[in-house]
Amino acid sequence: MSFKEAFTALREDRAVTFSYCQDAKTGVLYLHGAGGQLANMDIDCDGQQGGAGDDGRCGSSQDTQSETSFKDTVVGYSAGIKDLNAKVHPYVVFGNDGTVPSFDPKRYGIQPLSVMAVVCGNQLVYGVWGDTNGNDGTPVVGEASISLATACYGKSVNGNAGRDENDVLYVAFPGVDAVPGAKGAKWNSQSYGEFEQSIQALGDKLADRL
Repeated sequence: MSFKEAFTALREDRAVTFSYCQDAKTGVLYLHGAGGQLANMDIDCDGQQGGAGDDGRCGSSQDTQSETSFKDTVVGYSAGIKDLNAKVHPYVVFGNDGTVPSFDPKRYGIQPLSVMAVVCGNQLVYGVWGDTNGNDGTPVVGEASISLATACYGKSVNGNAGRDENDVLYVAFPGVDAVPGAKGAKWNSQSYGEFEQSIQALGDKLADRL
């Protein structure tokens, strides 16, 4: 296991050091905190606003952006959508833009919109790498779309309230075979369950590497 570009993030008004780590055998990346902690799960509502799955819970978010980092790739899939929808697509915010400090998962073989595994709420769920942490203040880690967070913790989460405990494991898989591509996932799904089912088989195949 090798640690990559450790940095500090704020969690519950206290500084906690987190790192992106790489497993030497499988090449997967994951988040790890000081003292054996994992990450938490803040809520992301970026991307398509309104639309399918919108039950109003994103309305409390104070930092929503109108697009995700890989919007152009999504459009290129020609699936009839203009961006990811946080209420439908279970995506993970992974990587940190900027310079103080930054981390680019692509340098370690992780591809945009590749399938990721998340262990949360005593279960394993799959999502895609769908966004990055912006260069807009203290660099933070541990964030996922509201649909993924809801699958983990139910509808108690909202745009301003996620999982505070540092007990969530995020795993990213290297290689082009981790990318479902235009035809390998139902990008125009109208619900979380519909999209999750479309990436389940690939997620299981990748998880077998661990």
